[in-house]
Amino acid sequence: MDDLLYLLGDVRPWHWWALAAILIAVEIMSPAFYFLWPGIAAALVGVLLLIFPGMSPSAQILVFSVCAVAATVAWKRLAPKAWSPTEPHPTLNRRAAQYEGHKARAAVDFSGGEGAVIVGDTRWSAATEDGSNPVAGEMLVVTGAEGIVLKVRKAEI
Repeated sequence: MDDLLYLLGDVRPWHWWALAAILIAVEIMSPAFYFLWPGIAAALVGVLLLIFPGMSPSAQILVFSVCAVAATVAWKRLAPKAWSPTEPHPTLNRRAAQYEGHKARAAVDFSGGEGAVIVGDTRWSAATEDGSNPVAGEMLVVTGAEGIVLKVRKAEI
C-alpha cells in the first residue's frame, strides 16, 4: 500500500481527468453504466484536487472510492424503470400490437368478418370483432391483434 501511495504522491488534477476520460470512453463502448459513475467520480476528485491542492493521496483514493460506489449504488436503486434493460417495452417485437388504437381504412370489402386494412402505409390482414363486413374505404379502429391479424371495429364518427 505504501508503494501505491508513493506512486500517487505527485498526482495532479489532470491525472484524475485523464482517468475520467478513459473510464467514460470505456463506458461509451459498453452499455452497462458501470464505468460512467467511476469516471464521474474521477473527474470530481480532479476538481477537488484543483480546489484543495494539498489533498493527500490517501484522501484522493478514499474520495474516489466512496463517490464511485455511492453513485453506482444510487443509480442502480434510483434509475428510472424506463432505462432498465431487464424490462422491455410491452409491445417490443410485437409490431401488430403497436397499432392498437390507431385508425385504419378497409382496403377491400370484408367477407365473413375477414379482410385487409391499411394502417399508415402498411397493409394488414384483419378481422372484425363482431363479424361485420365493412366495405372498402370504410374507417375502422384497431382494437388488438392475434398474431399478424389485426382485430378491428367500425370507427365512431
